[in-house]
Amino acid sequence: MVHFFESIGHAGSDTKVLWFSVFVRMASFSLTNQVLTLYLKELHIKESLIGLFMSLTMIGDTLLSYILVWNSNKIGNRRIMVLGSFLMLVSGAVFASGTDSFGLLLIASVLGVISPSGSETGPFKSIEEAVLAKLTPPGHRPEVFAVHAVLSCAGSSLGALVAGFFVQSMVSKYNFAYKDAYRYTFIIYCGISAVKMLSMLLLSPKCEISYVPTYENAANKNLPQESAEPNDSTPLLVSTVEHQTVTGLSPSTQKTLFKLLLTFTIDSFGAGFMPLAWIIYYFKYEFDAPAATLGAIFSSLDILQALAAIPSAWFAKHVGPVKSSILTQIPCGLALLCIPLFGRTLALASVFLLFNQTFTAFDVIPRQILLSSVTTSEELPKVMGTVNLAKTAVRAISPNFTGIMAQHGALWVCFVLNASLLVAANLILGYNFPHLDSQIIHHD
Repeated sequence: MVHFFESIGHAGSDTKVLWFSVFVRMASFSLTNQVLTLYLKELHIKESLIGLFMSLTMIGDTLLSYILVWNSNKIGNRRIMVLGSFLMLVSGAVFASGTDSFGLLLIASVLGVISPSGSETGPFKSIEEAVLAKLTPPGHRPEVFAVHAVLSCAGSSLGALVAGFFVQSMVSKYNFAYKDAYRYTFIIYCGISAVKMLSMLLLSPKCEISYVPTYENAANKNLPQESAEPNDSTPLLVSTVEHQTVTGLSPSTQKTLFKLLLTFTIDSFGAGFMPLAWIIYYFKYEFDAPAATLGAIFSSLDILQALAAIPSAWFAKHVGPVKSSILTQIPCGLALLCIPLFGRTLALASVFLLFNQTFTAFDVIPRQILLSSVTTSEELPKVMGTVNLAKTAVRAISPNFTGIMAQHGALWVCFVLNASLLVAANLILGYNFPHLDSQIIHHD
């Protein structure tokens, strides 16, 4: 615990700005996630088209993020984060305008930044995590990422709670139609986006690739003149500039990256079948849950995730990120599977969902540690960008199928697919990296 507070105390102003950024961003994503599918349905859009809408939105996010993240060293990390915040504002304004044009909403969602899953979207996650890893010595990263995860969950919790009670109040107290109540939440989204954009202007040049932190200078001085060829389990300390590989990364980094992508993409493909927006839809129409109740349920999910972030950092640091993922994500998948099989009431289904989301929180920090431990700070933005883009790309495939299943009253199939692929992904992770935990723990 002393080490935790030491890590927080050593965090600089840029780290704190990024903590604030993730809090307000996730609040805005969770806010609109509570109403997105319901709003589109109020506009008389069929479930199959809602699924297509989500898929195309994720594809647009993938392309946008790919361009921005891959060129982050040229454009500048700070400029990208300001631009991303501006795109949030623009897309939110289109939804808040009251248009019922499916095409216009789709364009705003694809070219702007709207989160159909309630989770991270746009270029923010890749850039933020790379900057945090660069600014933080390896021994303090679990704690810094833990605070980042806590604030992410806290923001999501606040957004869900505000959305639920805002919609309920607008409908019950002020007699607004649900369609208008849902639309007005996007005005709040615009306000939060503006605040986030202003906060990004406070970041210093230390967030750029040209900055070399003190701890990295010391590490480079201590490097031997000749070293053994790195393997999949060895943190990569040698700086790289250009490589004749498919990804442009060093050969050893590329090899490790491809193995990680197999796990992450299977996991994300499964998660795309039941993003939170579709779970909200399921709870709304399966149990006729009111907006305030939904807001309270999904807000409590984020509170539990925030509470789980600190012990998950300790767990990942002591047992290693690979074992941490396996031991928490298999129960996570089983809890999700129980929702359609045994969740006959809203209360029981909510309990299974609470277990699922709590275990989900235990996987965030291990994966951040895993990625930041196997590459250099120069390659880290591209590695994290590639991983997050690949995850978004495969996740974009699934919602289209989910929309078709929802239209035929078979959403339970998507729960089963999500859970099965989550378990499979973590078994593959353990098979591909059986010794990586000991290497990372020893290095720290």
